[in-house]
Amino acid sequence: MINMDTFQKGSIVHGLVILTSLAVLAAIVWYSRKKAKKGKSSAAAFRQCLGLTVLVFQMMHTMYWLVWRDGGFNWKESLPIHVCDLAGLLAAAALLFPARRLVAVFYFWGVGLSSLAFIIPVIEEGPGYVVFWSFWVSHFIIVGGALFFVLAEGFRPTGKDLGLALIVSAVYGLAIFAVNSKLGSNYGYIGEHSPATAFFGPWPARIPLIFAAGVLLQFFAWLPFLLHDRWRTHLAASS
Repeated sequence: MINMDTFQKGSIVHGLVILTSLAVLAAIVWYSRKKAKKGKSSAAAFRQCLGLTVLVFQMMHTMYWLVWRDGGFNWKESLPIHVCDLAGLLAAAALLFPARRLVAVFYFWGVGLSSLAFIIPVIEEGPGYVVFWSFWVSHFIIVGGALFFVLAEGFRPTGKDLGLALIVSAVYGLAIFAVNSKLGSNYGYIGEHSPATAFFGPWPARIPLIFAAGVLLQFFAWLPFLLHDRWRTHLAASS
């Protein structure tokens, strides 16, 4: 039986979420490639439609956390400044205005950082609650959107792109640390009271470890492309 009230990692619902996300992403990529065969303008128009859809969702998602959710506004939880909140806005911006720097940061924040939500989701409510759908749709947009640029748009991150993403991440980390210190909050999961990152050790000593983990995760998001490029170089040199 599917539990409509609570969500558990590794449950049937968790599996269905992952399978559905993969299926929807595959359909979007297929349709985008089909549009691309008709011309770049057709593919661009489809991408912009996706961007507008994402923008509308992000506005509703933000309003939910600011106003509509149970308990109303809360300075410690409601501000849209988690990595995933900002990555959602990056998704809309990158789809509408696909400048390389936007796409690069979005890719590394999406695949490198936000993909953890599908592996170790920090949600307890089941499908019977709005927050369940808001959480999963928002993270699908982020991770799926980042993969869309690779699979449908041909984006290939470089070491320079990784460097940019790490600089932006460092600036974000410093800013969010200041916010958490002021509010006693846990934005970015680097606050003093953060069950999701408590396994890194006591606060604040765990903060450098969290940052290091973030760097490593973003490096892993680049690693397949690095290995692919080196393999092609090796083949070209040996031929």
